[in-house]
Amino acid sequence: MTSPAAPLPWKLDLRGVCKAFRTSRGELHALRDLGFRMAAGEFVCLLGPSGCGKTTALNIIAGLEQADRGDVLIDGRPVAGPGPDRVVIFQEAALFPWLTVRDNVAFGLAARGMPRRERHRLAEAQLETVNLREFAAASVHELSGGMKQRVALARALALNPQVLLMDEPFAALDAQARESLHLELQSLWSSTHKTIVFVTHNVREALVLGDRVLVLSARPGHIKSEFRCDLPRPRSMESHMLIDSAQAVLADLRSELQAAQEDVHRDWLAP
Repeated sequence: MTSPAAPLPWKLDLRGVCKAFRTSRGELHALRDLGFRMAAGEFVCLLGPSGCGKTTALNIIAGLEQADRGDVLIDGRPVAGPGPDRVVIFQEAALFPWLTVRDNVAFGLAARGMPRRERHRLAEAQLETVNLREFAAASVHELSGGMKQRVALARALALNPQVLLMDEPFAALDAQARESLHLELQSLWSSTHKTIVFVTHNVREALVLGDRVLVLSARPGHIKSEFRCDLPRPRSMESHMLIDSAQAVLADLRSELQAAQEDVHRDWLAP
């Protein structure tokens, strides 16, 4: 008689994560007892007011910062620093202006020692997935903001990470570019089944993209509530069903927005 297989560990598991920073005004507690779990292939959005620790949480998962207390596990293994299993996409595309679009996408592959012909082949395949293959030889300055973020996404996907960490990557884009990238990201996620953590302060964006939306409290950030979004894909920010769902999330978030504003006010008045 065979014994049942052991359950697979969570792809991402945060347990009691705390983080504080020393500032000129004293110690600032960014995160306190932050904890959540994600299965492989989940798309989770972290939503909360400015300053609630969303980016700090993402940086800790990426291994770019260390938690003061608590654990961050990938597939049951502690995160001890940056690794090839995780890639971050920031609000700014952070492309190299002296490289072509193709070479920007292939940059990480070159750093890994992949031969030029092979990395260019993979780079062009990823540019195809974001509808930019015809711009492979273009310079970065020839691209719009939305196109630059597509290149950044292609560069991340070329590395084939297990976990994609996205820090408000569409916040600076106009509404039309943002809507287009929402559709493309949903399509890419459906085809690649990457585990994605997406940070945003936009309620509708969180519901467009996420399987789950985790609402963080005002600083120090912890998970206040969770919302599941089962609306059919592809989703649009203008969908009436999504707008209705957004009202419930916004009602839950409103008190945290007020608390965040009061924190800022106290910081300014502090001696």
